[in-house]
Parts: sequence; structure tokens; C-alpha cells
Amino acid sequence: MSVAEIQLKLLAPEQIPAVIALEQAATEFPWTQKMYIDSLAAGYWGGGLWQGPRLVGAAVVSTGVGEAHLLNMCVALEHQGQGYGRMLLAGACQQAGDEGARKMFLEVRAGNGRALSLYQSVGFRQIGVRKNYYPGALGREDAVCMALNLCQ
Repeated sequence: MSVAEIQLKLLAPEQIPAVIALEQAATEFPWTQKMYIDSLAAGYWGGGLWQGPRLVGAAVVSTGVGEAHLLNMCVALEHQGQGYGRMLLAGACQQAGDEGARKMFLEVRAGNGRALSLYQSVGFRQIGVRKNYYPGALGREDAVCMALNLCQ
């Protein structure tokens, strides 16, 4: 993979089916089409990470009053662990900072070790836990709440 092959672009509404297909293949509990449509309609930033014509990742971020919230991020299953998530996260943080956010918040499944490691490696710190926040295959799962200072 060369850097020239990878591009982060704004998601257009007509690309939502591709995002949904990517997420359905990578997670048990993907966002619905309505969630993506509503997020883009509300003016949230939606970014797609493209390798040539192929979508390999997507993220949605809401920004306001000096804060941003990473609402959703997903990388194609076959591309996880290869740096794509780091690129997508960097783009999301850059966008949030450009929109005036000084801090980025997120929630991540307590059992998602790969995502937790990524977030910690770029400086996110745990600030709390939301008990039974996510649906799970065997009941509910806790969310780890994290934050990152975007401005030093």
C-alpha cells in the first residue's frame, strides 16, 4: 500500500450503502442506513478512506462548542491491523481540530481490544465506563469512554 493510493474523502449520501456493507462484514452490530443518513443530514463529518475505488474505512464525527465526538469508525475486516484505522482516526481528529474542537471523545466496546489499543496508542485516555451500553451477543457490554486533547 502506498500513501498515494489511500485518500480520505467526504462521504456522500450515495456512498452510504458501501459503508453499510463494509460495517456489516466487520461487526455484529453495525449502524443502520438511517443512522448514517441522519448524521450526514445533521452536518456531521463523514469521512471515507479509499484505496483506489475501494472503500476500506469510514468514520462519523460530530463537532460543536469546542468538542468533537467520534460517533462511529469502522475499517474493513481484511484491512484491520494494517494502519488504515490510524489513518482514518488521524483524519477525523484533523477535521475536528479544523472545526475548532479542542478535545475528542469516544466510546468503545470494552471487549474491542484492537480498537482500545489503537486509541491508547495515539493518546486517548480512559475517562469513564458506561455500564451495559452496547448490545452484545450474550447480553449487554460496557463502553470505555475516552478523550484526547487535540490542542497542546
